[in-house]
Amino acid sequence: MKKLFFVFLFATMITGCGGSEKTTTVCKGDIDELTTNTTTIESSDDQVEIMRAEVVYDVTGYVTDTFPIEYWESQLKSINVDYDSLDGVTAKWDVDDTIITLNVEIDYTKADFDQLADAGVITTSGGEDEITYISLEQTIKEQENAGLTCKEQ
Repeated sequence: MKKLFFVFLFATMITGCGGSEKTTTVCKGDIDELTTNTTTIESSDDQVEIMRAEVVYDVTGYVTDTFPIEYWESQLKSINVDYDSLDGVTAKWDVDDTIITLNVEIDYTKADFDQLADAGVITTSGGEDEITYISLEQTIKEQENAGLTCKEQ
């Protein structure tokens, strides 16, 4: 009986320590009068694995004959990072009448952190240490500092 108890205790310890908690957090809000953002963050414990952002620019009222939608699309593309040039990142632009949408997905399990940092996509919390993962807690703080509201799903 004593052996059985220790086997059960050991199995419980392995189960308790071995599993990681997978979570999905959604952050939403207005960045400014033209821009709304919905970011979905998939993580395992505090480590962000995938982040998807939908950024919607509503340029209604700004589109004119002088400044057509193509002008606004090129302006927005010029102030954003060339996401498709980064490892582990995909981006897609869509235009629907006067709404321009940017969808970005970053797979941090495949991304090059130095490349992301050089492009300004991620920042470090200081120090010269190598970036080994993206913190869920820090990501949520940054999203909330930008005016978004985050909720775990």
